[in-house]
Amino acid sequence: MAAAIARMRELSAGLPDRYSLPFPQARAQLLLERRWWLKEGPVMHATEDSACTVDGRRVGLRLHRPRAAPAPGVILYLHGGGWCVGSIDTHDGVLRHLAAASGLDIVGVDYSLAPEHPHPAAADDVAAVADRVAQERPFVLAGDSAGAHLALVEAMRRRDAGLRQAAGLVLFYGTYGPLREDGSAAAYGSGEFGLSLDVMRRYLAAFLGDPPTRDLRAYPLLCDFHGLPHAYLAAAQLDPLLDETIAAAHRFAAAGNRVSMDIHEGVIHGFISYTRMVGKACDALTRAGRFAAERVR
Repeated sequence: MAAAIARMRELSAGLPDRYSLPFPQARAQLLLERRWWLKEGPVMHATEDSACTVDGRRVGLRLHRPRAAPAPGVILYLHGGGWCVGSIDTHDGVLRHLAAASGLDIVGVDYSLAPEHPHPAAADDVAAVADRVAQERPFVLAGDSAGAHLALVEAMRRRDAGLRQAAGLVLFYGTYGPLREDGSAAAYGSGEFGLSLDVMRRYLAAFLGDPPTRDLRAYPLLCDFHGLPHAYLAAAQLDPLLDETIAAAHRFAAAGNRVSMDIHEGVIHGFISYTRMVGKACDALTRAGRFAAERVR
């Protein structure tokens, strides 16, 4: 992980601090910084880009098929980036690794980003895509960071509406509740390991809108956890959001749901994007892929 952090600094040398840029520029720079990390990874049998329209917004979709044989199900993947940056391009390596590890097709969703589209736009985009996927075959909801938040919110919506539920949840280092500034947030939120408390405050303010939304779906940790799918949670030790994953695991268990959790030691928030150098990133994606495959068999 230390070597990967050093490589990230090399790749961003001479560039502005991405976390302080206006969001449109930050999105472009994130993709630039990720190019090197995306050059290696599993080769897919087929890849198809498409789009749908939700409330007048264009929502991009990317389908990866890891093999020629028909897959028994599909993973619906929601990328991270604080609801404000990130895309199916920045997370394409994650998509391909999960598809290869699971043997399942995977669909990445370019949901609408804040601040141009604050909550609940992203959740509404995910709901529309999930409704379409659910008509076709069994599916697993998955995501990292803000994407994990959206996956959990969608599972709660499907339960409340009596819709066909996801066969499982795969949640990498998610953000689920009101911002905490103690515990892991205080220990690892200085910016030394990338994500900081200041950045989280900025992302959350953009996501909540002006005036801030009062919709509880913005904080799923405060919502009812009963009747949710079997969940696999993966956390990073050196992550301001570590305590949120632990709290979510406790909420899943207390509500009587099946839940398993891995805390990957010595790695930072976002580590699954660095498979070229971080073995634990490959391990985490392999474990998650196997979990997803088991859920749809």
